[in-house]
Amino acid sequence: MPDSSFGRPEGTIAIVSHSHPSVTKGGAEIAAYALYEGLRRIGMSAIFIATCPEADRQKLLLGSDREFAVITDPLRYDHFYHLSAGDVWRQLKTILIAQQVRLVNFHHFLTIGVNAFRSLEAETGLPFVVTLHEFLAICAHHGQMVTRPARRLCSAASPAACALCFPENSRQQFGARTALLRGALLPAAGFIAPSHFLADRMIEWGLPREKFVVIENGLRGLAAPAAHGRQAIEGRPWVFGYFGQITPFKGADTLLDAIDLLGRLPDIGKTLRIRVHGNLIGQEPAFLARFDATLSRSEFASYAGPYDNADVHKLMAACDYVLVPSTWWENSPVVIQEAYAAGRPVICTGIGGMAEKVPNRRCGLHFRPDDGADLARVMLEAADDVLYRALCSGLPEVSDQTVMARDYLATFMRMVKPVAAAEKARPRGRRVRS
Repeated sequence: MPDSSFGRPEGTIAIVSHSHPSVTKGGAEIAAYALYEGLRRIGMSAIFIATCPEADRQKLLLGSDREFAVITDPLRYDHFYHLSAGDVWRQLKTILIAQQVRLVNFHHFLTIGVNAFRSLEAETGLPFVVTLHEFLAICAHHGQMVTRPARRLCSAASPAACALCFPENSRQQFGARTALLRGALLPAAGFIAPSHFLADRMIEWGLPREKFVVIENGLRGLAAPAAHGRQAIEGRPWVFGYFGQITPFKGADTLLDAIDLLGRLPDIGKTLRIRVHGNLIGQEPAFLARFDATLSRSEFASYAGPYDNADVHKLMAACDYVLVPSTWWENSPVVIQEAYAAGRPVICTGIGGMAEKVPNRRCGLHFRPDDGADLARVMLEAADDVLYRALCSGLPEVSDQTVMARDYLATFMRMVKPVAAAEKARPRGRRVRS
């Protein structure tokens, strides 16, 4: 049984995210919100706190009086050292005290600032757990661990290597960045990662292995399991669906390469169709021009536009395969869990968290990173009834937000109790300031 004090007013758990799903729909904020909902479903006292830029306040839709916003000014945020303005911590502290929070679970430090971790420890003594969703602490390139400008995969960071990617910053600055971020994270009671790949990378970077637990993200509003397989109609083409942000990091360039190559094959439209679902906002003009040109001259590939996440199960079930062609390592893309919930195998880049979540030829197929020709080859191979049935039979079960919440709660209890015991054993006295 969980420690009952978690459920009392004085035992509230705060889930803190860098954004609210009503403002942005990235995997980290959706996972954080799913956890918050799951904790409440199992009877725990939980609140959800999200940062929100002042310019996006009109988009913000808080779901209840258990949800709170910390309003930020992006111009006052240091994206290199990840330090926020002092009023961010003051707003956060006010909420934590008023809601009698006992434990804080951060799902990111972006926009929140690692200085908030420091202040939390120094001014409140509240234990905190950090859920990591990518490699931002290691890599200044959006946490992608991909070099710039060449966009090659990077397997390890160092001040010298990072300064080559960012010549505007010195080796000394990168050394200071690493020391600052690592120092802010180390006091955490524990760390949670949705994949072993991410956990291993962060451990190699310098976080203690004994503080790590791997918990898969649970889906919000998980629908009843879809029937595995496809409708067998003579001459029906195979349908491949892409879902998510349409960006080069997510492999949109690779998909466009594959579409161009497949388009050279005679009557390819009789064999397969490709549907691209997602948002194109914020992309470079050159990329947008290429995207429009490629799809306008293709008779078998089409752009289906943005979609509401509530509809993703139905949209995926209308496809035979889900494509995940990301060119960075990824961690645990929610699109993979959504595909499994829809009863659909995945074709993905065979690296990092994607390879971990999609064992090759068990519940999906791999292709080489950033290789449109190999993606095209695998798609043609996938258009086979025998192979498809075998992959569908290997699809794993998908956890929902309630399962995730129970796993998190048990983990919180294991992580926080040793911290509480250490606090009781510590001699009481006035904090000495240097």
